[in-house]
Amino acid sequence: MRIERVVAGTFSEASERSRKLYGPDVLLISSSRVGNVHELLLCTDATDDQDEGGPVDPEVGMKFVSALQDEMQARTVDPRLQRRDPAPSQPGVKPAEGGADGAALVDMIRKEFMALERMLAAGGVVARGADQKLALLEQGVSAAYAGRLIDAGLDASSMSARLLADLDLDAAGARLGLRQAVLVGPAAVGKTTAAMQSALLIASSNGVPAVVSAARDLRAGVRERFFAMADAAMVESNWGAVTAGSVVVDMGGDLRDGLPSMPPGLADHDLYLCIPAYSDRNAARRWFEDIGPVAGVILTHWSSTEVPIGLLSAMAERRLPLAGLSASPDVTEPLVRAAVQTVGQSVRNAFELALQMPASGVE
Repeated sequence: MRIERVVAGTFSEASERSRKLYGPDVLLISSSRVGNVHELLLCTDATDDQDEGGPVDPEVGMKFVSALQDEMQARTVDPRLQRRDPAPSQPGVKPAEGGADGAALVDMIRKEFMALERMLAAGGVVARGADQKLALLEQGVSAAYAGRLIDAGLDASSMSARLLADLDLDAAGARLGLRQAVLVGPAAVGKTTAAMQSALLIASSNGVPAVVSAARDLRAGVRERFFAMADAAMVESNWGAVTAGSVVVDMGGDLRDGLPSMPPGLADHDLYLCIPAYSDRNAARRWFEDIGPVAGVILTHWSSTEVPIGLLSAMAERRLPLAGLSASPDVTEPLVRAAVQTVGQSVRNAFELALQMPASGVE
């Protein structure tokens, strides 16, 4: 079992996204709205052996599901927590019993999981760091990597230090800008902006002209936008072919036909995967699995106040180093080299928020 979080503008959009990501039988355990953002907390069966640390015995899984359902049905929700206007029922998403207020229901579910873990633990022994593990699962961290973080320590400082070490920030960040770069990644995620920013960083680091080449892209308006951004960044640009002296090559990216092949003559270029910081771990996993050896990952749309612990942990599991950050849509701003000094505090803050759990204890 795994806790997943889905957000969208409306309950209907979040429900539809849940069905697409996790199938029609996903269990909805809470629904809450903050401003114009609707959040669903889901309980879903694990489908990735790696996420759960190895193959799962089906009989054990069924016992866990049965115990969870029995325990939930045995609980009576406080009437004071009933929603005045419960979220409408949506086909394919099973509502939680009682329709309790989102925050209160999440707290109750947390306690239920803790109770079940105690009941199912061999000999009645509670696993070390059970509270912390549940909090990490809610952030999108896999069960296997959550165990690695807990082994480092139960506090935010120890966990963040382990994650930063696994991401190899200082080494990958120091390498970024020293050699020409080839960028691949999903379309429409800020990769062209990152390409312009990378060109400025490489040009300033090596004292060479900033030249960017882009692969041909048949989407409407892409060519015009590419040249407009190049003009704004005051870099030399070329479309559809790689020119001599290109310090950055934007190869685009579309996994329908696999990763684009590297053009000949780019052996002296480093390959970087460019993905947005808001990427869902499952969406990013296909790129992680198909990309092969890379010099590092460049995250676009980076915000120090919304650090994606789940995405970073998925990178760390696969030994994909974090090399650079694009924190601004301004193409004249150089790319930020990743380093413990620049992102360490933000990562620690994110862990502290994630680990702010209510007192464990079971009612």
